[in-house]
This record gives sequence, C-alpha cells and structure tokens, in this order.
Amino acid sequence: MAPVVFRPDVKYRHKLFLITGLVGVIVLVASLALGIAIGADVGGSAGALTGAIIAVAVNLLWIVPTLLLIPPYYRSLRYEIHEDEVIVYAGAITKSVKHVPFRTVTNLKVMQGPLDRLFGIGTLNIQTAGMSGQTGAEESLVGLPNFQEVYEQVAEALRRFRGAMAPTQAEAEPASADENLLAAILDELRAIRKTLERS
Repeated sequence: MAPVVFRPDVKYRHKLFLITGLVGVIVLVASLALGIAIGADVGGSAGALTGAIIAVAVNLLWIVPTLLLIPPYYRSLRYEIHEDEVIVYAGAITKSVKHVPFRTVTNLKVMQGPLDRLFGIGTLNIQTAGMSGQTGAEESLVGLPNFQEVYEQVAEALRRFRGAMAPTQAEAEPASADENLLAAILDELRAIRKTLERS
C-alpha cells in the first residue's frame, strides 16, 4: 500500500503570521511603554525618545527573523501515513523526521482552538506509550483543513495494523493452558489452607 502524503493548509501559515504579529504588537507596546518611562525618568524627553528607539530596535531583532522563517517552516511540513507508522517531516533551520510506529500509539486526539476555528483548520495529536505521564502528544499533525478525515485515515490504518497483529489460535492456546495452571495452583493453595486451619 502506498503511503498517504499530505501537507498543512496555507491557512496554517496565515495563522502563524497572525500569532507572530499579535505577539509582536503586544511586546512592542509593552517595551515602548517601559522604554519611554525609563528614558523619560533618566533623560527627560530626549531620554524618552532614545528609550522608544531602543525598544523598537530590540523588537525588530526577533520579529523580522521570525516572520522570515515562517514560510520555509510551513513548506517543510509534510505528513505520511504508512501501513505501520506515521512520519512527520518538519524544520526550517534544523530538519527533523519523526517516526511514530502504530505499535506504540495509545490515543488519537483531534483539537481545534479558537484561532483554528477562525481559519477552518485543526490538529491531530498522536499520543504514544513513550509519552505516558506527560501532557503533550508524541507528534502533532497541524494545520489540517480536513482534520476529521485525517483522524479517520490514521484510525483506520491503526485498526488494520492491530488487526494484523492479532494473536493466532496457536498463540491463544497457551493462554488458556496458563489459566488452567493458575486455577490448579489456586485449588492447591485452598487445600493447604484448609489443612493448616485444622491443625
């Protein structure tokens, strides 16, 4: 079976720009207020202007590279559903390839936050046994316009994988033999207990 390959929707890129812009505006306003207040306290109106210039310059140092990295990061995202695993490709600067084998998957969870609803996209979180006790997912497939359909595809591939891994009749027989052995041990322990109680 050929893998199912897909990418996040372009709306996900728009969401990243919006989040970066909103955070940038909030940080810029806060740093401007702080820079102007400190500058005015130290050097009057000239100090306030210097504080504002420094606040803007410092913010440009992080916001411009972040905005420039969003398009290559978005283009790097790719998801593949195989017969026995999901593979996630990501990374603008550092490339990563993450394999999530179905044998370790414990849960699939679809999420759609307020901004996701605004853009009409969602996320599929894949949780694994290796992440038990932690709040995050092993891997997240983000920016999906058809997130429910992708959930169904992964769930179906997971069911096929687990169905293929079902025990055969020959493997099931030792389990019943083990149950018989345990029942015999339990009977023997009961007999020993009765003998001890009579003594």
